[in-house]
Amino acid sequence: MKVTMKDIAKKLNVSINAVSIALNDKPGVSDEMRLLILKTADEMGYINEKRKYLSVFSKSNIAIMMQSYYADTGHFYSIVLRSIVEEAKSLGYFSIMNYFDDSNMELPECIVDRKVAGIVIVGKISDMNLNQLKQTGIPIVLVDFTSLYDSCDCVLTHNKQGGYMISDYVIQKGYRKIGFFGDLNYSLSFQDRFIGYKEALINHQIINDYFDDEYIKKYSFLENIEKYIINNQIDEVVKILKSKELPDVLICANDSNAFAVIKALVQMGLRVPIDIGVTGFDDTPLCEKFIPPLTTVQVQKEAMGKEAVARLVDRIQRKDYPKKTELLSVKIIERASVK
Repeated sequence: MKVTMKDIAKKLNVSINAVSIALNDKPGVSDEMRLLILKTADEMGYINEKRKYLSVFSKSNIAIMMQSYYADTGHFYSIVLRSIVEEAKSLGYFSIMNYFDDSNMELPECIVDRKVAGIVIVGKISDMNLNQLKQTGIPIVLVDFTSLYDSCDCVLTHNKQGGYMISDYVIQKGYRKIGFFGDLNYSLSFQDRFIGYKEALINHQIINDYFDDEYIKKYSFLENIEKYIINNQIDEVVKILKSKELPDVLICANDSNAFAVIKALVQMGLRVPIDIGVTGFDDTPLCEKFIPPLTTVQVQKEAMGKEAVARLVDRIQRKDYPKKTELLSVKIIERASVK
C-alpha cells in the first residue's frame, strides 16, 4: 500500500497542508517541523516513491561519516559529533550518522540516493575511499584529518603548535630527558605533534637538528604501539617501556596513549610524576578524573564541529570557491602528572 501525505500527517499529528509545505520547500512551517516531516516521509518510504521531492529532501540533510573504531573506543570525537549535529540543526540541516570500515567501505544509502547536501568526514579515511566519495560530486569537509592525495576543505587542530607548546612547557619545568610516545604510522596528527616536539628540542639546543636521531631513539617510542592502546593491552605497553632507558618525562601523542603509559608505569612500580612525568593531548573528559590528573593539550573540540558545518554550508553554496584548511589553536591544561 502506497504511503500518502495523509499518512505522514496522521503519524505526526499535523495537517496535510503542513506536510505539503515542507515537502515542497515553501514557507509556512518552522525549520524544526520541516526537518521532522522530511525525516518521517523518508522513513515511511514516501520520498523514494515520489522522486520529485528528492531535491528538496537533499537540501535538508548532511551525512556524517566516521570509522566505527572511534565509536567503539569512546574517542573524544563524541564531543565533536555532538557539536556538528547541534550546529547543523541550528542552520536547518538534519544529520545522518554513518559508521564505516576503512578497509571495506560501502557508500551509505543516503549518499547513493543523493539525499544529502554535503558530507562531513570525522577522523581518518583512506585516499581511495575519499576519492570514491569525491566522485559523487557532493561537497565534503574533513575534520581532524587532511589528505595529501587531493585538496579538500579541512578543519584541523594545530597539532604541530601543540607538540611544540607541551614540549616547551616540560623543558621550562626543568626536564631534559624528554621522550615522545606515539605510533607515528597511526595518523598525520601524531606525526605533526612529533614534529612540534622535535622543533622544541632543537630550539632549546637539546638536539642539534632534525637529523639528530640518537637522542630520539634513546628516549622515544614511535612504532608498533597503537594496536596495544586500542585493545588496552597494558602488559604489552610495559614491554615496550622496558625495551629501553626511560626518559624523565614522556610526551604522549594523545590522552589514550598517556592513560595506557601511566597504567604501565604503575605496573612497573614507578610513580607519576615523582619518578617520571607524563603528558597527553586532546583534553578528554577522563583527564581530570585520572590518577594523577593528566597535564595535556586542550583541543577545541566543540569549535571544530561548528567550523566544519560552517565550512560545509559555505561549500554547498559556493562549490567553485577555493578549498580551505582551517587550523584551530590549542592551549596547555596544567594538572598533576608533571612535576
